[in-house]
Amino acid sequence: MSEYDDNEFVDAEILDEDGALVLVDEPVRPPLVDHNTVLFPGQDLPTATDGPKYSERDLHVSDETAAILQNTDPTDAGPMKVFKEWCVQQGRVPVPCTTATYTEYGRHLMARGLKVSTITNYMSRIKTAMPPDKKPDNSLFLRLLEEYRKGNRRALRVRRAFPITL
Repeated sequence: MSEYDDNEFVDAEILDEDGALVLVDEPVRPPLVDHNTVLFPGQDLPTATDGPKYSERDLHVSDETAAILQNTDPTDAGPMKVFKEWCVQQGRVPVPCTTATYTEYGRHLMARGLKVSTITNYMSRIKTAMPPDKKPDNSLFLRLLEEYRKGNRRALRVRRAFPITL
């Protein structure tokens, strides 16, 4: 029976038969790429070793900043508040919402006959209020909005001031 648990790491060195230290190559780090990665000619794939070395200081906010952020919730104001109320009425989860809920709420705003700019503003604010990794896809909503824009005269209306006469 070993004195070490199988899950415990032990700091050790590898020595050859003569007692000389054996150098082990560093493991190859996987590349850090996603759908937003853009490489210019001559650039290599970025890896974990290429990134910044964060310290604990980089991860903390001040007490003042924390107090402000903890007392304000972007999901409790304006269009997001109305969206939450609509979700409760419809039996849907408001945060994080699904793409279907997001699209259906956009159609609800269109059914109310609002202007395209108002609907776009509301939907943008709702999407922004979602957690960063849980934002809904707005492609279906944008298709609905395009159809709405074509068939709604009020949505296309542009208000102009009366001309100045002397």
